[in-house]
Amino acid sequence: MYNTQEKLIFTDRMEAVKADIHPRLRLRNAREDTFIEPIPRDGRDPFADVFEEMPDAPYVITLAHAIVRSWLTLPVVIYPHEAVVGITRPIYPAMEHFSWGIRFLAHPLEDSSYPETERARLDALYDRMTPLDYRHIHKAGHAMLTEEIYNALGREGMFNAGGYQGHTIPNYTTLLSNGLDGMLDIIDRYAAQNIRDQETANFYEANRILVRGMSAHMEQYAHHAAELAAQESDPTQKQYYKEIATNCAHVAHKPPVTLYQAVQLTWLLSLWDWVDCLGRVDQFLYPFYEYSRKHGDVISPEESITSLMFKIWECGAHNTTIGGCRPEDGSDATNELSYLFLQVLRNIHDTHPRMVVRVGEQTPADLLLLASTLWAEGMCDPTVVSDETVIPGLLKLGVTLEDARNYATLGCQEIEVPGKSNTGCEDGSMNLAKILEIAMLGGKATHDRTTQLGPVTKPFDECETFDELFDGFVTQMKFFTEVHCYLCRVGQEIRATNHAKLLKGIFTDGCLERGISHDAGGPIYGYGVIETAGLAATADALTAIKKLVYDEKRMTNETLLAALNANFEGYERERQMLLNAAPKFGNDDPEADEMAVRVLTLYWDEIAKYQSGRGGVYTGACSLLTAGIAYGKTLGAFPDGRFAGEPLGNSMGPRPGADKNGLTAMLNSVAKLPMEKGVGGTTLNVILTTRMLATPVLRASVSATIKTFLTHGGCMAQITTANKDDLLDAKCHPDRHGDLTVRVGGYSIQFVQLDSETQDEIISRYV
Repeated sequence: MYNTQEKLIFTDRMEAVKADIHPRLRLRNAREDTFIEPIPRDGRDPFADVFEEMPDAPYVITLAHAIVRSWLTLPVVIYPHEAVVGITRPIYPAMEHFSWGIRFLAHPLEDSSYPETERARLDALYDRMTPLDYRHIHKAGHAMLTEEIYNALGREGMFNAGGYQGHTIPNYTTLLSNGLDGMLDIIDRYAAQNIRDQETANFYEANRILVRGMSAHMEQYAHHAAELAAQESDPTQKQYYKEIATNCAHVAHKPPVTLYQAVQLTWLLSLWDWVDCLGRVDQFLYPFYEYSRKHGDVISPEESITSLMFKIWECGAHNTTIGGCRPEDGSDATNELSYLFLQVLRNIHDTHPRMVVRVGEQTPADLLLLASTLWAEGMCDPTVVSDETVIPGLLKLGVTLEDARNYATLGCQEIEVPGKSNTGCEDGSMNLAKILEIAMLGGKATHDRTTQLGPVTKPFDECETFDELFDGFVTQMKFFTEVHCYLCRVGQEIRATNHAKLLKGIFTDGCLERGISHDAGGPIYGYGVIETAGLAATADALTAIKKLVYDEKRMTNETLLAALNANFEGYERERQMLLNAAPKFGNDDPEADEMAVRVLTLYWDEIAKYQSGRGGVYTGACSLLTAGIAYGKTLGAFPDGRFAGEPLGNSMGPRPGADKNGLTAMLNSVAKLPMEKGVGGTTLNVILTTRMLATPVLRASVSATIKTFLTHGGCMAQITTANKDDLLDAKCHPDRHGDLTVRVGGYSIQFVQLDSETQDEIISRYV
């Protein structure tokens, strides 16, 4: 009933909630961190207080109490008109986080409410609160490479090891099926089977503390709503408060029956999970939707879903997924909620909520048409991802067929099995272009050209054949991949020691069953993910060298090296030759595309030889956000015709501006890549301007093109719909374009909120 091109009209109540939210909305980055303002005025950090009060308690027990304290000391806030309740926490100087364990923030201490002694107090508590930090990676790097070589490698900017490693999707179905009291029963059952020492007993007790805390949090809201109802004179608002009180009291202990109850309990877990990623919302909420449609509910299903989306909109959840197939038989799983979620997103018309549509051969045309309608109206969401590529790729990693069919997206573009995985998401990232640059120097550092960083191989000026150069590149790539994967694994030890995903483990299959925490290998699936930078630049550079230096001999090794060392000053003829006389990836050119396939296959096969500390091998990914700019700054002039310091692309696509043959040719090139080897999530920035989507016929054509890409080798497409003229004008007149939205990589943002350098990188994508 929602698969219509007509826009969903919110009820009067939801319009009132929407109007209330607008003044509270923060900029995209602030929402992404999910903090609320202002900083609490009492000048205390309840999280740190617990560590100070419990100096001798087991770490995991103290951590659980600290998390609960930070929630239960939070003011209970219920806004007028709203049906689903719960706010995020303020910015405290120290808080738990699923990325590192506990993260420390300096800027809250600048608030006058904090005493001058607070910084010293936190410094004194640091070792107690953080058993391991990033120094653990540096120590391992020094031991593996020597301190001199490790530090020199750091100056190269080749890779990031032990990165963010945060996002995972809890098992919302488990929570909704059992309720919070039922989760306590599950903890007790597995504890009785698995307690083997005091450490395991502490782990299970920490889980109980957290679940009881979640119940207490809902009880706080139930009590406060009842108090507000008693004080309220307006009969409509009084009824709202009564309904909230009843709803929260129910889900504080019991499993939900109605959609309204299910949405409130979903939001509670999402809050305590840092409003991270919710997974397949149209699937796990659908049974409750059907019940409320059939039996009635306190509020309408439309208001329940809208209420959840409003919370995500205001608080900045990283991802939700709709569509796809059923795990049990692979049939299309699109349902009425799939369309309703898109329609609510369409009405909100903002960078949040982020949403992804899973696309397969069976995906209804109406769903993609509705998605294209959102793009036509200037939105960058939803992203689209391919069942035909992802599911086979997950099977190769050892995921069962039923679980592979149930995958969801998380973070900016990552992929995993919800409620059963800890894939690391971003264990690290590697710049292939820097490897080639070092290989051209025979393994020496580019910053001094004397320090031997990698194995000794033939430098480019001594290579008599292309194969000699390529073999050197492969040798360096294998060496640095081993170093990188080892350091990424060391980074995983930090999270395991710090119990970084303590709450997530309660709702992730495998952790309670095994008595093993989330980052220590508890979840069923624990493969790793490496972000891949510089593919297009590397492939284009190798193609140009092969064609112009070795095959056609239009340029000598010495001339090319001189041009690169001079950053092409005085060598514009050679630069134009590199740019225009050699084919570029992204134009459906067999020669250029074959090189990209060759390079990526070699690299992703190489990382798959190494095992994550969580139990599975590494798989590839690509969503660099603004890291393509940072990695570009570390490179000198490059054989693809690129000046020193220019940005690299941030996705699986061609270098910005290199694709000259149109959208279809670009999609064809990317679809040739071995995407099934990189199911960590591989973004592709696709420009579909609003002019390209201006009519129903154009939208149908674009939808068909995108579906063909996704069902014939592509993995993911993230859309930017802004017109180039508008972007150029927005740089000069930002006040005229406050709602102009662009896709940075894994996320979308208002163009005027970006720094000038990032704005220029996005404009460079337009041919």
